Amino acid sequence: MSLPRLSPRNHPLYQIFHCIDNLMMRFVDRLPRRGKPKRFSDAEILKCLVYQVFYRIRSFRELEWKLTQDYWARRSIGLKAIPDHTTLCRRVKQMEESLYAKLYEEILTELKPKTRISFWDSTALRASRYDKDAEKSKATRLGWFFGYKLHAIVSEDLLPLVWDFTPAGFYDNQVPYLVDHLAGHNVFFLLADAAYNDKKLFSSCNQIGIHLVTQVNMCNATSPSNFKEFCRRQNWLFVTRGLGKKLLPKRNGIEQLFATLKTVYGLEQPRFYGFYRYYRHVSWVILVYLFNRLVNKKLGLNTRKAPWNR
Repeated sequence: MSLPRLSPRNHPLYQIFHCIDNLMMRFVDRLPRRGKPKRFSDAEILKCLVYQVFYRIRSFRELEWKLTQDYWARRSIGLKAIPDHTTLCRRVKQMEESLYAKLYEEILTELKPKTRISFWDSTALRASRYDKDAEKSKATRLGWFFGYKLHAIVSEDLLPLVWDFTPAGFYDNQVPYLVDHLAGHNVFFLLADAAYNDKKLFSSCNQIGIHLVTQVNMCNATSPSNFKEFCRRQNWLFVTRGLGKKLLPKRNGIEQLFATLKTVYGLEQPRFYGFYRYYRHVSWVILVYLFNRLVNKKLGLNTRKAPWNR
């Protein structure tokens, strides 16, 4: 095999790896550290996780083995040695506690999401029936399933602003705290389905200047005009005429995001056991999706497809 083909620039993830190098330079700790220096930098560990997500590697043991076999990936990541699975596990936990949130906000700042109209919904993530942390629930299209849920609020250009991961037994309107994290995103309309047609959610959104717009949920009422809550009657009048009637169908955009995360990035992994392991997988899938969107923006591409599907 010729050397030019083994150049790191030829790797399909090269652009994302280059983006990670630029971003991680902003988080370099310039204060002197005590003790033994890190053998692997945070950027190298982060690149290993991106490699794991894109090639749907299920465990750190498998990732260690894959890196041993893939000389091309090692050169692109910049590894002089291969981190073992225990090192990967320990370093990833440290990054989740100290770096993940900062990195997430930095990427969103770079992407400048269109937040004036945002969408709120959840998607079912199936798990094994032998997973003790998973719960049984019923989804609109999937029917009865066993697993977890991803709750997310996304911008009009399909960038996840805030999200949470819960067992499937959590109903959609049981995560009102997501709204509290929207204060700095300048959201005006928040579009959702009938599951969010709840008095408490309307109140929470009004307190921070957000107009929650949902599909009508009858809740055993004979007619929408019989709703006891003024906010629900007001919502019914808004979505059945004029601007509200035109806005609400845009909410289907969040379904496209969930479909992309599942089909392209492997968001749903029924073989995972345990809440924390599934949560870790979901969190890094979403971050890799944001990395990919950032690279596309810098390259002038308007696509959500993975590099090998373009």
